[in-house]
Amino acid sequence: MGQPADLYFALIAPACVVLFGFALLACWYVQRRQPRALFLLWLVGGYVLLATALAAQSLMSNAQLSHFALMTACLYLLGTWSLAQGMSLRLGSAGASVAGGLLIAVVALSVLFYFSRIENDLWVRVQCLALAMALQLTLAMPAFLKADSSKDWLERGVRWAYGLNVCYALFRPAAVSLLPVHEVQELTRSGYWLLTQAIALLFAMWFAVGLLACSVRDVMTTLREERNRDSLTRLLNRRAFMEAAESRLADQRLVPWAVVAVDIDHFKYINDNWGHAAGDQVLQQLAQLLTQQVRDCDLVARFGGEEFVLLLSRVQLFEAQAIVERVRERLQSQVLGGLAAQLKVTASFGIAALSSAQDFEQALARADALLYQAKKAGRDCVMSSAQDESELQWRMIA
Repeated sequence: MGQPADLYFALIAPACVVLFGFALLACWYVQRRQPRALFLLWLVGGYVLLATALAAQSLMSNAQLSHFALMTACLYLLGTWSLAQGMSLRLGSAGASVAGGLLIAVVALSVLFYFSRIENDLWVRVQCLALAMALQLTLAMPAFLKADSSKDWLERGVRWAYGLNVCYALFRPAAVSLLPVHEVQELTRSGYWLLTQAIALLFAMWFAVGLLACSVRDVMTTLREERNRDSLTRLLNRRAFMEAAESRLADQRLVPWAVVAVDIDHFKYINDNWGHAAGDQVLQQLAQLLTQQVRDCDLVARFGGEEFVLLLSRVQLFEAQAIVERVRERLQSQVLGGLAAQLKVTASFGIAALSSAQDFEQALARADALLYQAKKAGRDCVMSSAQDESELQWRMIA
C-alpha cells in the first residue's frame, strides 16, 4: 500500500485496455461461426499484448526499463502489428504485411539493443519504439485505400479512430523531442508518461467502443438473419416473407404485384432414389435460380419442403408469366450435379395477380390453387389467373 498514487493511475490505462480486449473477445465468441469474425481475435491479441507491455513498464524504474527494453518492445511491436492485422481483415483485405512488420521489428530491436546494452540512452529508445509502433500501425493503410467508402456512421467512426490513432503515433516521436523531460529521474513517474497513458487510453476507448457497437450490431444482424432465413437455401422463411411482403405491399410505387407459387415435381422420388443430399442440392440450385431471375424489389421465400413463393413487384400478369416461364425453361434444361444425367428436374408454377394489399392472403391461396391445377395438368407447366378475379384463364405450357 506504500506505492505512490501516480503508479496506481498509470495502471488504470492497461487495466481498461484489457477489459476492452475481453469485451471484444466476448463479441468474437458470439460470432465465432462467421469467418469474418476472425479479425476480432487479432484485435483482442493486440489489446492484451499492448496492455501487458504497458503495465509491465509502469512498474519499472529507468534501470529496469533498460534491462527489459527488448522484451517489452517485442510485446509492443507484436501488439501494434496485431491491431493492423485485425483492422486490415475487417476492411476486407488479406491482412497486414508480415514482411513489412518483420522489417520494422528487426530494425527497431537492433536500435533498442544498441541503446540499452551498449550505450544507454532512454530517450532514443522511447522515440525509436514510438516510431516503430507507428509504422506497424500504418501497415493497415493499404487496406484503407482499397476499401470502399462506408455510409454507416459506426463504421466511419471506427475508421476515423484508427486513422487518428496512427496520426497520433506518428506525431509522438517528434513531440517527445520538444518536451523538456530529459531531466526526469524516473520516466514512469513523469507527467509525460501519465499524459501519453491518458491519450493512449482515450484512443483505445474510442476505437474499442466503436468496434463493440459494430460488433453488437453485427451480432443482432446475424441473429435476425438466422431467424428470418431458411438454413438450407438462405431464402426468406414463411414468417420473414410475410413481414417483408407487408412493407412491400404498403408501397404504392410497387403496384401491381404478382404472387407465384412454385413446387418441385416428383421431389419425393428424387429423395428416395438419390438421397436427401441430392434433394438438398436440388433445393439450393432452384433457390439460386429463382433469386437470379428476379429483381431487388422482389421477394423469394421457401415456405417449407419443396414449396417456394415469390412476390413480384411492378409487374403485369403477362410479364410475370414471361418471368416464370423463363425460370421453368432454365430449370428444365439445367443439369444438376449429383443426379443422373437422364433425370430432368422440373417444377410447377401458379401465378395470381395482385393489385391491393388487402387481397394478399387471397392471392396466396389462388396461386396455391393454380399450382395444384398445374400438377393435375401434367406438371412442368405454368398456370395463371386473369386480372379479373371472377374469371380464371388456364394456360398450360408444355
